[in-house]
Amino acid sequence: MAAEFGITALKARKLLITAGVYSTALSRQIAELQSKKMKMEQIMSATRLSRASVHSYLPYTKIPYNLEELSVNAERIRLYRERKRKCAEFSTKLSTLARQPAKEQEEELWSILIYLQGCVFLTAKGLKFTYKIKGGEMFVSRKSKSITQATVFIAFRKAMELGGVAAGPKKLGTFGASYLYPVFVRIGVITG
Repeated sequence: MAAEFGITALKARKLLITAGVYSTALSRQIAELQSKKMKMEQIMSATRLSRASVHSYLPYTKIPYNLEELSVNAERIRLYRERKRKCAEFSTKLSTLARQPAKEQEEELWSILIYLQGCVFLTAKGLKFTYKIKGGEMFVSRKSKSITQATVFIAFRKAMELGGVAAGPKKLGTFGASYLYPVFVRIGVITG
C-alpha cells in the first residue's frame, strides 16, 4: 500500500490503524493501554518502544495530511510558505528590477505589497501591525491616516539608493517609515 500511494510504511500503517483494518498483537496492546488512559511515558515503558514508535501504532486523532479540505492550521502554514516564497522571488528580482524603469519597479513593488496585506509585521519597537491596500493607499492597523502609494514609492527609491542598508526606519525619511521599514525588510528591499 505504501509503494502504491507513494507514502512511507509507517504512514500507511497509521492510516490503516485509523481505518480499523490493521491489527497486530503490538497494535492491540498499545490501543488497550491507551484506552486505559495510560500516559505516553507509561505506554513507552510497558512496550519498551520509543515515543515515535508508540505514536506510529496509534490512530490519527487529527485529519491526515494531503486531504482536499485543509485544517485551519494547515491552510495558515500553506499561506505562510507561499508568502515566504513570493518574498524570496521578489528579493531575487531586486537586482534586475533596479535596472528597469521606475514604473515597472513600482508595479512589482505594489503587486507584492497587495499580496502581503494581512500579514503580521513588527515595528522596530516590537509593535504588531497589519495593513490593507485600498486603491492607491496603504491602511495600517495602528494608524488612522493612510500611507499613499507615492509615499511608499519614495521610501522604496530611498531604500534602493541606500543599497538596501538602512539602520532604521528614520533613514527612509518618509511618513509611515516605521511601518514601511519592516515590510521592506520582509521583502528584501532592506537587509536590516
